[in-house]
Amino acid sequence: MIAFDSAAGFVRTLATAHRIALTTYTLSRGAVLDGLVDAARRGADVRVRIEGDPIDNAAGTLHAINAAAVARLRAAGAFAEETAPGEPVLHLKAAVVDGVAWLDDRNWATTGAARVVRDADPADVAAVAAAVAGGPGADDHLATTKAGAQQLEGDLIVRAGAAPLAVESESFGNGPIYNALLHRAQAHLPTRLIVNGGEAAEAGNGTERAHLAHLAALGVEIRAGKLAEKLAVSATDAWVGSANATYARGPAGEQRDWGMVTREPAIADGLRASFERNWNAARPFAAAVLQ
Repeated sequence: MIAFDSAAGFVRTLATAHRIALTTYTLSRGAVLDGLVDAARRGADVRVRIEGDPIDNAAGTLHAINAAAVARLRAAGAFAEETAPGEPVLHLKAAVVDGVAWLDDRNWATTGAARVVRDADPADVAAVAAAVAGGPGADDHLATTKAGAQQLEGDLIVRAGAAPLAVESESFGNGPIYNALLHRAQAHLPTRLIVNGGEAAEAGNGTERAHLAHLAALGVEIRAGKLAEKLAVSATDAWVGSANATYARGPAGEQRDWGMVTREPAIADGLRASFERNWNAARPFAAAVLQ
């Protein structure tokens, strides 16, 4: 019912789909946008929502990309819109296509390590459908808000107990995940953490470096990767999602994001293998570097 797929597999699904509802933080030119446009042109019901106020550079590149995607989709006959001011931040990369949910973490990129979760579990599909329609949805192991996603991840960290724990996040900072890892570090429980080295090294991320330095000083093994995923794996279960280990933008807890906890061997073992590959490719992030 729940399996790993790929962005390429998602694009193949779009080619024959009848009903498509998708949300994303940003949607640049590429195979997924092309697939949505083609589906709309052949008469499929295509509905797309994109974040209207992404964190951007001075040139407003992401704003321009999102506006262009909306314009192109509308011209093809799809319903497409950017979120309005005051709406929860839309960091959720999710879709429901002909009754199957798809969950992504890379804004539907088709290059690089573009792993996607394909989920036909009826409760999960209902939760994702509610989320892509604009309201949060959830069940006992899937959340579509950042607060809910982090709650699931934090609970896994607590359940790990004295067993080894591996966590990976693109961005890192003060918040529920840091607090859960801090408790493990203070108890001297075996913990490894991968973060995105480029983000941590940015001039404005001194607070992130300070939190990482504190964890490292307490014995957490930390490495810096080029493109950190968002996952957590223990001896018994695994968490995967799009929610970074940071506080949410906007009102606490309302940011739209996703996170899933599972014990399905195919998913949990796949995430463990992915972490180990990323760990071996990353470089040690010594406390001295973080200060």
